[in-house]
Amino acid sequence: MSLILCYAPGTCAFAAIVALEMAGAQYEARRVNLQDGEQREPAFKSISPLGRVPALIVDDLPVTELIAVLTYCANRFPDAGLLPAGSPLELARAYETLSWFSTSLHAYIAQIFRGERMADDEGVKAHLKAVGRERFVAQLPLLEQRYAVGSGYLAGPSFTVVDAFSIVIWRWAQKLEIDGAAYPNWSRAIARDLERPDVQRACHVEASGNGSRSNDPETTAKLPLARA
Repeated sequence: MSLILCYAPGTCAFAAIVALEMAGAQYEARRVNLQDGEQREPAFKSISPLGRVPALIVDDLPVTELIAVLTYCANRFPDAGLLPAGSPLELARAYETLSWFSTSLHAYIAQIFRGERMADDEGVKAHLKAVGRERFVAQLPLLEQRYAVGSGYLAGPSFTVVDAFSIVIWRWAQKLEIDGAAYPNWSRAIARDLERPDVQRACHVEASGNGSRSNDPETTAKLPLARA
């Protein structure tokens, strides 16, 4: 079974790279150049109709949207611990947090950096950016509280893809020049998690554009088109 992950640096797709590295999966990483508009080209939109990353191509069939990609990986590699394997409630809590990240914090980041998705008027985009930042910052204390109790991880007793998504949010906060010292529990957790070998490998993959488990340039050079 072949796996190709389409990603762009600095996006939520980093969490999908971490998931594949946690699983020890063989995969190819294909960098999508957002600055050059590759996400709007027909070849990529045949894979991801909304032109977004991540997109995971499984034997030429695409899976899009981060939570769907993470769910596929967790079920494809059940022994990797990508999601908590405890009670149904624990798993539900993991999806609760993933959904919060995706529908709230990520949505605010889209307002800030992808205002063209929502409006054409420059004044409206400026307003969206200001409000997006305000609301993003307003929710960070909730994330800090999550780290202040329990195991120090967001979903169960150990690192999962929920924590990987939290790294993405931390990076966005850093890009917005938000002072991490205001969130000491979150800061400590991120510092700990960035030392993980699978997270460090994911950082390398994101920067280099090569899947760390398979680096054949012949297979990373061209994306297969999605089947109808």
